[in-house]
Amino acid sequence: MKSVFAALGILAALFCASLPARAQTACPTKTSVVAVPTKGGPAYGGMQYARSAGLGPKEVALTFDDGPNPETTPVILDILDRHCVKATFFMVGIYAQKYPDIVREVAARGHTIGTHTWSHPNNLRHFSLEGARRQIRQGFAAVEMALAAAPEEDRERLAPFFRFPGLNDSKPLIGWLGERNIATLSCEFGADDWKSISAAQVRARAIRNIDYVGRGILILHDTKPRTAEMLSSLIVALRAEGYSFVQLVPEEGAHELAAASRDPLIGAVRRVDIQDDEPETAVLKPSLEPATALQ
Repeated sequence: MKSVFAALGILAALFCASLPARAQTACPTKTSVVAVPTKGGPAYGGMQYARSAGLGPKEVALTFDDGPNPETTPVILDILDRHCVKATFFMVGIYAQKYPDIVREVAARGHTIGTHTWSHPNNLRHFSLEGARRQIRQGFAAVEMALAAAPEEDRERLAPFFRFPGLNDSKPLIGWLGERNIATLSCEFGADDWKSISAAQVRARAIRNIDYVGRGILILHDTKPRTAEMLSSLIVALRAEGYSFVQLVPEEGAHELAAASRDPLIGAVRRVDIQDDEPETAVLKPSLEPATALQ
């Protein structure tokens, strides 16, 4: 009998060790949230727009673009858990479709999810208006499909937030998003982690740019190993300078408002095929394997 209990104890220890980081992390306080109005589709981010998302002095909102990525996104999620920080992930549709389990994990850990087109073309201005709209629509649909099997609370992590690839926006598209009550989110600062520079350089540029502006939205990429490498030390360094981290969330009722819009982009899972007449998307249909290169 003693050997049975000993074996059970070993199994229990192994089970606990295998639990996701979110089940083992006890944060003393919840991340503060900033409720972002989405009615009419405002555009936020001082790098491009006159309006900011309403962060206070020395408040920083971490955002991550281009995932999910099976190699780096889980690492970043664990780091955020350890430091009790919630972020916003702007996901690319082809990767949300390919890695739906990671999409659900991001939601289950309490982060906000926005979208970043279907295939991350570098500049939607090079598309016809209809082709660009298909890119945006399919991006939302792919994330919704990935979350379809998740609990309701996790499905609601998909916010009516959109970020343009390369921040290359257009007034017609911002207006089209606004008619569907989808907010456009840019940033106040970046860290150049998409460039071929070291993790130390990414960290230094992030701190320099944040110190210069003093508050706002930081763009990072959860597809970059250098970002995962420097993220923990960045959080520690910023907190040592008196900064705090906040989570961007849509204001109350924003989901319902977007879903009730004419021809909504959020709130109903629909399959929308990308056509063959647009640059950079000719072979990127949902029925085919997504591209393997992470941009």
